[in-house]
Amino acid sequence: MSNYAFKAVLTVLFIWLLYQIVHNPIFFIFLLLALLFFSLYNTSKDKQKHIKYFWISLVFFISSFIFTSAFWILLLLFLLFQLSSDEKLLDTVRDPFFRKKQYWRDKEYISIQWSEVEKTELKLYRNKWLGDDAVGKDIFKWEDHNHQKLIGDTFFDLGNTILPIKENILMVRKGFGDTKLFIPKDVALSLNVNIILGKLIIDGEVFDLKNETVKWQTENYDTALRKIKVVCSTVIGEIEVVYL
Repeated sequence: MSNYAFKAVLTVLFIWLLYQIVHNPIFFIFLLLALLFFSLYNTSKDKQKHIKYFWISLVFFISSFIFTSAFWILLLLFLLFQLSSDEKLLDTVRDPFFRKKQYWRDKEYISIQWSEVEKTELKLYRNKWLGDDAVGKDIFKWEDHNHQKLIGDTFFDLGNTILPIKENILMVRKGFGDTKLFIPKDVALSLNVNIILGKLIIDGEVFDLKNETVKWQTENYDTALRKIKVVCSTVIGEIEVVYL
């Protein structure tokens, strides 16, 4: 399906979605309540009520369309189009159903020990909902990362930074897409990976996962000076660790 045809179908389905909302009294009331609480969210000066109105507005807004048939057809069509246009994503979804050997079952499970969080200045970062992005294309100063994304690929290249002598943290939470980590060989690594459907690749070794969690770390992790703990959750996608 071409992009123009796809956009045309999405437009028709979106109009159908609005039609279902307007012609169903319950869904329409939910939408009106969502708009009401959102207006209260914009005008309220009370911090606690401000947050409360936002979440109530969000719940009513989602409830106004999530039970319609048009929404689920729209979502299904979008996912099918993404899979058909992205061969790598299609392989990620398909492979766990056909690959029978589960290499990861031979691996040892190691629990994670959290270190005390250091106090620092307040910083604000905005995450991208959609699209690809990369950290480490150029030389940069390392800071612990808490990365979130709905759809898209992400690349972390730790070869262009020097990790502090401590336990460094990288957290990645993602809906759909691949995550690739480039780790220097002299850096100890701890992994805590959860994938609903996809693959974990560690230095070329492939583990197929279906709603499973893998905990793994290098042998020298406890004694290493420079180390990084990676906690990653993905709905559908591939997580790959490549040693530099």
